Amino acid sequence: MGSIRILHVVCLLSLMLRAWRADCQTSQLTCSGHLGANGLSNPQTPIKGKEPQVCVSETTCCTRQTEDSLRVRAAKNLKTLLQTDYVAAKSSLLSLYDDLKDYFQDVIQEGQRQSALFLLNTQKNLTTAEANVISTFFKDLQNYVVDDKVELQDIVDTFFRNSFPLVLERMNPAGKTVSSGYKQCLKTSIDSIQPFGKRPAQLVARFEQIFEPVHYLLSTLKFGIEVLNMAQKFNLTTGCKNVLLQMKFCSMCQGLDKVKPCLRFCIDTVSNCLTSEIELQAEWRSLIGTVFLLMESIGKSELEDFSNSIYKELWNAATYVIVQKANVMSQALDKCGIPTYIDAQASEESQNAKSVSSEPYVEVRLFAKMEEVKMQVDALSPFFQELPQELCVKDELAAKQTHVDNCWNGKSVGKYPGLDTKPGAFQPSSEDVNYLKMLMGKIQDRNRLIKKFIVERDDEEDDESGSSSGSAENNINESGCGEDDEDCGSSSGNGKNPENRNEIPDNDEDFDFVSTTKSSNEVGESQGGGVHTSPNTGNVLQRGNSSSTLTGPLLHLLALSLFVALIGK
Repeated sequence: MGSIRILHVVCLLSLMLRAWRADCQTSQLTCSGHLGANGLSNPQTPIKGKEPQVCVSETTCCTRQTEDSLRVRAAKNLKTLLQTDYVAAKSSLLSLYDDLKDYFQDVIQEGQRQSALFLLNTQKNLTTAEANVISTFFKDLQNYVVDDKVELQDIVDTFFRNSFPLVLERMNPAGKTVSSGYKQCLKTSIDSIQPFGKRPAQLVARFEQIFEPVHYLLSTLKFGIEVLNMAQKFNLTTGCKNVLLQMKFCSMCQGLDKVKPCLRFCIDTVSNCLTSEIELQAEWRSLIGTVFLLMESIGKSELEDFSNSIYKELWNAATYVIVQKANVMSQALDKCGIPTYIDAQASEESQNAKSVSSEPYVEVRLFAKMEEVKMQVDALSPFFQELPQELCVKDELAAKQTHVDNCWNGKSVGKYPGLDTKPGAFQPSSEDVNYLKMLMGKIQDRNRLIKKFIVERDDEEDDESGSSSGSAENNINESGCGEDDEDCGSSSGNGKNPENRNEIPDNDEDFDFVSTTKSSNEVGESQGGGVHTSPNTGNVLQRGNSSSTLTGPLLHLLALSLFVALIGK
């Protein structure tokens, strides 16, 4: 009797367990509202002629029409996630670009600050016009590193063209200011007069050596953003859309709305869908490699020291004009005639040089900055290769890696056996193939350009280091004369240096233009960037009973006066 009761209890429990399992199974297989308006309300046998073509099963929540809408949604979802990852990568590159742009412009701004500090110690009556020339010069340099349309040659030419009238004006007696019309004539005639000799060309060469790597680095970062923009334009193939449908929504068609695709299934599917993007990886990595080369070159360069001592280069150029003063003024008279003057009060004294920041603009040394940025650039190197992993893991398209047996494998819940697709199912269209070739070609062209630039630059540096006369700086003594300037020092100063080059003489040993124009056969002619002095040019610079030549120390002090007059904020 007792055993019969026990049997009844076991049977009852068995019936209750079956009912519970049936209830669980029924609730699990309820059709999801995520299928949209075309989804069925309950799983049912496929309707003949309307049955799904990809999500095939004995009972289904989907029809062929449902599949069509889900296929579009699956592709759109992937594109949206891709867009997010691309935006993040572009944002990182743009942030790097902005950070480096600000840093390099601060380096140049620090050079301007150093020049202004030098000015404060030497010159007290800088005019607004003079301050604007040097200020524009440094701003143009700042624009060059970020603007592909700005040329170093134009920057240097503009600076010396605008400086020439101001340099000559400083030679005039106190209280006299050359008219704007005469200044314009001097600017127009500077190419034939060549008052600065070979200094502008030497400065351009030096600037190219120092600033071109910075320009190339920033432009290459911008190019990287362009590549990412262009890579987003690839299309998904029909075969890709079908497998995305199978991966993302076929579980829902079977009434399983809480299960996620197996991780390996997701990675295989996305990898095949992004074939074109992944093929860019090798070229993209090479592009990042060229960025590294540029940063290494910049980190070892003289960018900081050179920027902080640009005024020394300008000192050489200004001194050269003074050494060649007789010939320069003679040619100015020949080209533009006798100058006209205006009231000296028209040139207001500048206050810019008096408001120099006491704090440096750059706090991080150049080599340290480059090492810091390398780490950030390196993180972007495997971008295309890691896209499938990023989408499936980080963006949570797939189940966790530990869920091997209870994930969606494309047909049911269970271990993923591998992707089963027809050959050529993921073949890109001919349009995408051509687009990929074009994009890869653009990257290859950029890589070749940068590598060629780096090799040529390294060769030039090797040549310079192997020759005692390879550097323009080595060829220029403190009088502003170089070994290749045959006529430099033709005045009686003979290139001697003043005992203290930072002191400005408080005397009136200035020189004025003559009151009558000399004939053209008495004017020195320019040769090879220098000018040859005419035997009679000494008369051109006479002012009362003053001597037509300067002593060596006075010559260089005057040169310094002219130079510092051009330095401002």
